[in-house]
Amino acid sequence: MVTCIDVAVAGGGPAGAFTARELARAGLSVLLIDLATCRPRLEGLGERVAQLLVAKGLDEALAAASQPLPRHVTWAGLAGTANGERLVRRHIFDDALRRAAFEAGAQTRQARLGRILKTDAQQGVLLKLSTGEEVSARLLIDARGRQATSAQRLKGPQTLAIAGLTQGTAGVAGTHVEATPQGWLWVAEDPDFGRWLQISIGADDLVGSGQAALQDRMGRFLAQEQLAGRFSDQTFQEPLIARAAGLVLSAPQLQLPVIPVGDAAVAIDPLSGHGLFWALSSALSAVPSVLTILETPEEGQRLAARFYRDRVVETFWRQARTGRDFYRLETGLSSNPFWAERVCWPDDAPSHPSVSETFLQQRVVVDNNRLVEREVLLTPQDPSGVAYIAGIPVGDLKPFFPSSAMAQPPPCAPSPALKAAFGWLESRGLLHGSLSRTQKHQTKTRETA
Repeated sequence: MVTCIDVAVAGGGPAGAFTARELARAGLSVLLIDLATCRPRLEGLGERVAQLLVAKGLDEALAAASQPLPRHVTWAGLAGTANGERLVRRHIFDDALRRAAFEAGAQTRQARLGRILKTDAQQGVLLKLSTGEEVSARLLIDARGRQATSAQRLKGPQTLAIAGLTQGTAGVAGTHVEATPQGWLWVAEDPDFGRWLQISIGADDLVGSGQAALQDRMGRFLAQEQLAGRFSDQTFQEPLIARAAGLVLSAPQLQLPVIPVGDAAVAIDPLSGHGLFWALSSALSAVPSVLTILETPEEGQRLAARFYRDRVVETFWRQARTGRDFYRLETGLSSNPFWAERVCWPDDAPSHPSVSETFLQQRVVVDNNRLVEREVLLTPQDPSGVAYIAGIPVGDLKPFFPSSAMAQPPPCAPSPALKAAFGWLESRGLLHGSLSRTQKHQTKTRETA
């Protein structure tokens, strides 16, 4: 017997469970495939994730995280607590998201994806689960993280993270990040959970295998002179966990009927602190792709391929260059192998895009939870582009641009939305009759494939 559904989701971590929940809420038949095994551990959670969880009504998932806590940073010769983060218990957080998917109407299978028996961009996929069950789906969301298969991968310097729960009680709630010659250290103190300690080293900087090798490497890291014996007598309650943690572009091109999300698309370096945000935001971006493909297959596939490529590839290079800049701050350690490898990759290009002139560009954007092609306005102040101003498509505002062939002044009594849009355009010198200094910029139209 074959189970037939709209969308199968392989992997029940944050990216997979959140995707399954949102697709089920959109009225699709969804099957979430996951073994539901997550060892207790702590992870940082930023305020953007907290705000997204609140907006989506995922109070139970947010309850797995602490209130914002101070984060002490020792990096580049500086020490301070300018920023903060929440601590989330990932095993509880993941369970809450899977439960939310089930409550939204998604079916669940405690299994893993064994094999993809058939795949066709038009007809979908036929899957074989570890339980022997076969599943036919129009689309497959691959949320298996770094374990997802990929025909091509682009990698930066690879990192190995080794972590565990220490013996003894935790200190004052908060986190600590510290750079050392061998890599960097993250310590999370949760009085109700304990002290979680994680080191990040070069992926090839481990001799041997198994727990003995991990314990030895952890011990040598914590014995560094720079740490002044603060962790030299540290022991751990359970076996240490080791996982790959470098930046990887796993799937730069969309190969339908499979849509990768989270780490299966781009695996984020934990230094960024954006892992959970990327997991949830990539899940959100997958929803309009799925809905558009299922409603208008031919056009939807074309739009989804462009939307996916632009978003995933841009995320990879932005993360690569932002990480490079952060590693470069630690000039005192740059001669050590771990740091020397990271300060020169991938290049010397700026981490964020910049434009010197104002122009319009055709892009694929989200409108009413569907993918559409729209004109996007790029300005020196908005190099990433703006598709809507006060909810109005930029293309609809072109008649009010000073460079328009049929430029016209704004109406005397505009609607509240138009009034807000005109105010924004005037601030950029793009409103007909504006006296702004930036009015001298000429608006040009450029289309990209």
